[in-house]
Amino acid sequence: MTNCRDYHSLLGMHALGRLPEAEMATLLAHTDGCPACRAELDSLDQVAGALGHANPDRVASSPEPPPWLRHSVVTAVGVQHLRRRRRRRLLAWTGGLATAAASAAAVVTVLLSGAEGHTVTYGAQGMQISAQLAARQWGTAVNLKVSGLDNGQRYLVWLERGDGSRVPAGSFTARGMGLTMELSAAVQGDDTVALGLSTVPGGPAVLRAPISH
Repeated sequence: MTNCRDYHSLLGMHALGRLPEAEMATLLAHTDGCPACRAELDSLDQVAGALGHANPDRVASSPEPPPWLRHSVVTAVGVQHLRRRRRRRLLAWTGGLATAAASAAAVVTVLLSGAEGHTVTYGAQGMQISAQLAARQWGTAVNLKVSGLDNGQRYLVWLERGDGSRVPAGSFTARGMGLTMELSAAVQGDDTVALGLSTVPGGPAVLRAPISH
């Protein structure tokens, strides 16, 4: 269950022709199965096409911003600064938990499943993860099953390349009864070394399961 909000910024970049090729493959894989994002992408493409016909010389004068705009911007910046400070404190706390979880006894099993790809299973401290990775022309399809995670917590799913970089595969919010979802990543399975979950972009891994080739 990929969160569509993760793709909103990519939609605009795609419409303006500024989206990198790797992220474009991920976006198109998502819009193939999401009618809402597909419709928004089509609408933005039409707007972007119309921008080329705009004529600045026909504007009589430069518009002046409303007087309340400065106050709104300053307030919004202050709120974002406060949120960042709180997030840094939360990262320090969750980083300690992730380190403890990584050092705890865990069971990680990685099995080859022939031409279909790989099956990764992981279990530790009540968490259960099972993922089937299947090669696709545009990258890797990820069939993910999870249970035992913190209820209500949003998790980011990623595949790790050999150089340590992470390729996003989607996100989900954990539920008490567990979840099964179809995700996708714009990277070929042979280029990946691990599947992982984290709670913030680029943050510490809540879990990292190696992939054997």
